[in-house]
Amino acid sequence: MSLRDIFCSSRPYDRRKCTSNSCNICSRLEEGSDCSTMCPIYEFTCNLCSKQYVGESSRSLNERLSEHPRFATNPTTGSYKEEAMAVHYSKEHLGISPDLSFRLLGTESNTVLRKVYEALFIYSQGPELNDKEDYMAHKPLFATIYIGLFQYYRVGM
Repeated sequence: MSLRDIFCSSRPYDRRKCTSNSCNICSRLEEGSDCSTMCPIYEFTCNLCSKQYVGESSRSLNERLSEHPRFATNPTTGSYKEEAMAVHYSKEHLGISPDLSFRLLGTESNTVLRKVYEALFIYSQGPELNDKEDYMAHKPLFATIYIGLFQYYRVGM
């Protein structure tokens, strides 16, 4: 950690780093990111059928990405039944071991912006495993973004 890191941050020691040599998440990430990366926007792909899911979290990659495989492994567990991976695996791959891959789409510490980015990925990519409620929850957000952009460009012209 450099002096710049210490003096230019109000909480320099909050940046955790993965210490595992065999981390299943870190080995799949680009240089500069690790499983302790906070506030991710991510995409999961079911390698059995190529269907995708886009999500976001205020927690670390390690915390959030460990949940989706657990939901897929135990899709009939009561508290998991509503989760996208549990619904998908219970309907299409019940009894089959999960085969999932993920991709980090970005990070954003601002909650509103993170949700906007997630919504834009959902809107642009149309992942099959995000249910209609996910899309409907973001629909007012899209309207606000579009209205704001329209007003910005209209006033700017």
